Amino acid sequence: MSYRSTEEWVEIRKGGDYVSLGERFAVSPVIARLLRNRGAESDDEIRNYLYGTLQDLEDPRLLNGSVEAVRLLHGKIITGKRIRIIGDYDVDGICATFILYDTLTRAAKAHAGRVTASDRADEDRTHEDCTDDISSCSLIDYDVPDRIRDGFGLNVRLIDDAYQSGVDTVITCDNGIAAVEAIKRAKDLGMTVIITDHHEPDKDLPKADIIVDTKMPQDLYPNKELCGAATVWKLMYLYESIYLLHPDEDEQNSIPLPPVNECPVTMEHLPFAAIATVADVMKLMGENRILVKNGLSMIQHCSNTGLQALLSQTQLTGKALNCYDIGFILGPCLNAGGRLDSAKRCIELLKEKEPAEAVSMAAQLCSLNAERKEMTEQGRKDADSQIEGSSALPGILVIYLPGIHESVAGIIASRIKDTYNRPSFVLTDSDDPDILKGSGRSIEAYNMFNGLAEIRDVFTKFGGHAMAAGVSLRRDRLEEFKSRINENCMLTETDLVRKVRIDMRLPLSYVTEDFIESLHILEPFGTGNPSPLFAQSNLKVLQMRVLGQKRNAVRLLLEDEGTRMDAVWFGSADDMEDYIRTVSGEDTLARLRLGMENRLRLAVTYHPEINEFRGVRNVQIRIVNYR
Repeated sequence: MSYRSTEEWVEIRKGGDYVSLGERFAVSPVIARLLRNRGAESDDEIRNYLYGTLQDLEDPRLLNGSVEAVRLLHGKIITGKRIRIIGDYDVDGICATFILYDTLTRAAKAHAGRVTASDRADEDRTHEDCTDDISSCSLIDYDVPDRIRDGFGLNVRLIDDAYQSGVDTVITCDNGIAAVEAIKRAKDLGMTVIITDHHEPDKDLPKADIIVDTKMPQDLYPNKELCGAATVWKLMYLYESIYLLHPDEDEQNSIPLPPVNECPVTMEHLPFAAIATVADVMKLMGENRILVKNGLSMIQHCSNTGLQALLSQTQLTGKALNCYDIGFILGPCLNAGGRLDSAKRCIELLKEKEPAEAVSMAAQLCSLNAERKEMTEQGRKDADSQIEGSSALPGILVIYLPGIHESVAGIIASRIKDTYNRPSFVLTDSDDPDILKGSGRSIEAYNMFNGLAEIRDVFTKFGGHAMAAGVSLRRDRLEEFKSRINENCMLTETDLVRKVRIDMRLPLSYVTEDFIESLHILEPFGTGNPSPLFAQSNLKVLQMRVLGQKRNAVRLLLEDEGTRMDAVWFGSADDMEDYIRTVSGEDTLARLRLGMENRLRLAVTYHPEINEFRGVRNVQIRIVNYR
């Protein structure tokens, strides 16, 4: 029995004088409507969307605790205190850790260069460990939780290890807001703790010295969608502005900060904030869109040896990168270290200066990612088998897959969620035979973090946000988890129908090369700023050809009121053929294969695109949905 989700096509209808709007901003009425569809309502929002620059980013001093955090960090550096960065093992955590590490080691080196020999003699601790190579500055180091041994975020073991290593100050990135016990341990040991995070705070907050998190109730920062790496990027922009560019001036918090593009270290790190924003699936509107748009354009010219080696290994060198390249090619390779080995591999790659060594390290990450893909595919098949074999489908899916690597649980959960349009958890075994670990992915109608918080007593540990979460629980509470999470679930049948949001109905005659080029002004496309989705119905299907040995693509020739156009569908050819048989019969399918006249008519949603093959450019549409 198939429980694949059903679809409802919904055309976005927002009123407005699109002709007038287009004239004001020198765009077509279609572009004007697409802007409104993406939430750019006021003239200021539209202007920011179309023409926003790095100078339109929010002032980092609006982040609650940011000024205090950089002041505290600088004080620790000039007094020679050891600082340990504790990040996370995903792309966001890796990029955040690197941004902090690189900036603070530069700061330590710069200060060491300014301190005279007599100054050093008077200090409690010297800077003799800081050499011309900033990566050898032992005042600053980092650690990352091991996915299997530690799970997500800061824990007591990491704190104890830092204390035994002589660390004075711990600064977290992309984690820490839920680490109540670990931070209590740190404070009991007399350590200083700064949290930088972007996850939802629970009702019990850790007693850190400073917390920088846009989701804190008192935080007034306008953009609540900063990822962990973007949060520390803003923080280090503030640090560079105050302490690196003007080290001999008194700190003045009220003076205007220099433009971002006048801060060389901040600009070097912008690509990493952009990569993390895309990989962590943040909404690409407002500040995030500006950050990603500028960051993506800089990646190919980035001086980071490790990143350039990874681009080469993934065959992305020289390509104009988009969010797909980050989310489905580059990001998974960076994630692979933390999934199957250690995220430290990835951070060391970003620190590496020697090209040959960087290439070797990048190749190892790509190999790990290939291994991860195989694990994911097998786990996905096992999950589908469980679901399709069940007698009923609950509102929230909780799947136990013994034997899979826990690092791929979140990926499998995401695939299940996409297929069945239900919040989905995938759990598996851990090193402790009594404990299960897993990850969840959600749909828009369900706040996963809140759902877990309602049954917090079930878990030994949980955390996350509205759309994704991680959990640990005792094996004997698995069935309780399944029942209680669903008992509290208020999702309706309507919520569980996949909504296909169509920007507008657009005849194929409008799809020209010039029109497709005009859509580039809306890029980069991603979460919160999707690629425009158009629809048209009553299309004649003149020809049909199945592509690929695995029959995973179909090429069609369509006709719409006299306009003929090629179309491609990337999906199961068997599924499309079954649909045609159902609605029009086997005879129609046979006639399509021969290019003969037939009675099939399709409605499709589509992305217009230019297909270039052997130097020949051809306008076509990529079918997303059909019926």
